[in-house]
Amino acid sequence: MTTLQELEAKVASQNEQLNNLSKAYDNLQKDSRMMVTGDAPVSTQIQYTPELKSKVFERAPFFRFLESKGRVDNSFNSVYAGFYIENDNSLAMWIDENEDIPAANASSYTEAMSKMKTLIHPIDVSLMAQMGNNAIDILAREIDKGFIKVTNQLDNTLLQGKGTAGTKDFEGFTKQVTSNVEDISGEGISEDAIDDMLTEIIDGNGGVVDCIVTTNNVAKQLKKIVAPYRRYNDKVDLGLGHRVTVYEAPNGAEIPILIDSNLNQISNKDAMLFADSSTIEVKRLLAPTLMTNLPTNKLGTKNAVVSFATANNIGEFKNGIIKGIGDGEE
Repeated sequence: MTTLQELEAKVASQNEQLNNLSKAYDNLQKDSRMMVTGDAPVSTQIQYTPELKSKVFERAPFFRFLESKGRVDNSFNSVYAGFYIENDNSLAMWIDENEDIPAANASSYTEAMSKMKTLIHPIDVSLMAQMGNNAIDILAREIDKGFIKVTNQLDNTLLQGKGTAGTKDFEGFTKQVTSNVEDISGEGISEDAIDDMLTEIIDGNGGVVDCIVTTNNVAKQLKKIVAPYRRYNDKVDLGLGHRVTVYEAPNGAEIPILIDSNLNQISNKDAMLFADSSTIEVKRLLAPTLMTNLPTNKLGTKNAVVSFATANNIGEFKNGIIKGIGDGEE
């Protein structure tokens, strides 16, 4: 028969076991919460503010122009992007009423695949810098800079990306456009050279040039060339809150001229790019996004502005390049 003392001892032992289990459960919950909040990166979509829009246009005008034309697809949901690259062989012709229908010269469409490329701007701000500075929000400023620099680098790649394993980017305009390329061998730009290129693209290849991209050095020459004809004085609104100067094509079309500091010289000479925006497709799996709570061993927070993107020119024959432009001085 169990005595009262033995029963009390048994109850006390069970209570102790329950207390130990309760403590173990509490510790497990704490560890679980720490893992969720401390180790898991968090992403935040960066929003366009009016100030950022202005800065991005100044640093990445070609990208923002393509974006305004609806050529940037942000709804993509795959690591790989598919493109159909056009080679136009079609032809319209007159025939007699009873003549047999001629054989068609069908255009060809080559299927191309491109993997998304990763653009990143790391942000590393110490805890002391954040806590000890009441004048400016350093972290917020670094985030804005990261957004601008990521978009700026995308603009640079759209213009002249190499698409090599070393550069880790995709091929840009100057790499892909090969059909209509004119080298003027160090001469200054001329109205005839521009009009000849536009004629070749528009009449010869069915392109619709809606943007010219060049450098400040070439823009200076353009201003002198077209001043007597008042061609360089008109401005058009690109729908981005910015007005840019235009060039009047032989067919009367007013083509916006973008001065893009990202456009480098080709073989130590300036260039002009003639773009048909309908042939350029930009696809993004991730628009510029702030990634926070990245693992770090420092006293501070480690963040990054990240974007996944790729692009292709699906009709390069509708575009053109004038390269080898000299300074135009006698």
